[in-house]
Amino acid sequence: MNIRLPKDENINIANGEDIARIMRKILLRQNRLHPKKDYFWAIGLSAENDIEYIELISFGKISLDKIEPVDVLSFAVSKKCTKIVICHNKPVGKIKPSRSAQKLTYKILQGAKTLNILLLDHIIICEEKEYFSFGDSKSFPKDGDF
Repeated sequence: MNIRLPKDENINIANGEDIARIMRKILLRQNRLHPKKDYFWAIGLSAENDIEYIELISFGKISLDKIEPVDVLSFAVSKKCTKIVICHNKPVGKIKPSRSAQKLTYKILQGAKTLNILLLDHIIICEEKEYFSFGDSKSFPKDGDF
C-alpha cells in the first residue's frame, strides 16, 4: 500500500532524523485509524535522496522474522530506486533494536547489495520524539553477528 507524504514535508532527506520526523507524522495519522498497531514501511529514494515512495509493507501484530527481503525490495526494483530506508514503530516498549530487527536489517542489507540498492538506514520510531537509527549510530549488523 502506497502512503502519501505529509503535505508540509520536503521530499529531500538529509539524515535519519528527517525520516523519523516524517514517519512519525504518518504514524500519528495511521494511529487515528488503527490505534497502537505495529507498522513496517519501506521508503524508496532517488540518487539525490528525494523520496520516491513510502510503502506500507505490514501492519497489525508484526513479526519481523516473517518479513522477507523480497517484500521490501520488489517495489524499489520496479520503481528503479537506488536507495531505500526501512522503518518500523514500537507502540510500546523501548526503541532499542531487538535481535529480530537486527537480523531483518542484515537480510535486507544482503538482498539490497545483490540488487545494487543501498540500504541507507533502518529507523525505529515511537509516537514521542525518540527514535533509533542504525545509520546514524553506525550499528548496521555485519557478517558473523548471528
